[in-house]
Amino acid sequence: MSSGSEYREDLSAVRPRYEYVEPAVVTRTEPATPVKSNNVPKADVDKPLYVNRKLESVLDTLAKQNKAIRYINGFRIQIYVGNVRQEADGAKSYIYQAFPDLNPYVSYTQPTYRVKVGDFMYRSDAEQYLDLIREQYASAVILADRVDIKRSLMVNPASDHN
Repeated sequence: MSSGSEYREDLSAVRPRYEYVEPAVVTRTEPATPVKSNNVPKADVDKPLYVNRKLESVLDTLAKQNKAIRYINGFRIQIYVGNVRQEADGAKSYIYQAFPDLNPYVSYTQPTYRVKVGDFMYRSDAEQYLDLIREQYASAVILADRVDIKRSLMVNPASDHN
């Protein structure tokens, strides 16, 4: 290697400097009295630190925002698609009787009725109910949909229905 390719730079100007201060050793011959040091700020035990108050206010704001969210992307089971209103109503009443913890949703886009059930956060939860629902509605399928968070938390596992 030639000497011209060596890298040399003086970084001592940006290097931090620390001064070592020897800790004071106190010998106690009389009853212990607290030694007060002026250079160390004492945290007030009764009052929370400024950072804690600021953190609490941010957490409160986040909690309020989270409570305002009502719907998330989840899953529903579509059990009926057709043009007959009575069949859609029948599917709806079947769900009310067989699965009272699932909410049926009937939508109508001319000329088609659709009946979807449940508010599932996870596809696996919907799959547990799918097999039970297919005993009555063989064409039932799981679809991605916007679901109500509170209702999705109230859905019981399908094992309760066996």
